[in-house]
Amino acid sequence: MVGLYVNGTKVGTLADAERLIPELIGQSKTVELRDEPTGRRIGTFTPDVLCPWEPGLTREEIQRRIDEPGGMTLAEFRKGLGKA
Repeated sequence: MVGLYVNGTKVGTLADAERLIPELIGQSKTVELRDEPTGRRIGTFTPDVLCPWEPGLTREEIQRRIDEPGGMTLAEFRKGLGKA
């Protein structure tokens, strides 16, 4: 059996992966896959950051920026450039 571990703590098994992986990715957690009888690490899954040039950016901050008043549409931006 293969166990899923986060920060050294077992969070489930490979059978639970379909349910757990999306949740752990959303939390930017690194997941280790370990052989259960021996505890040997089989592999590590580290999710990509949301924004490589701003690694600390969270989904909450993205939503806050989207919800922030002001800004303009792409059409308005292009019009301002003279490229209607």
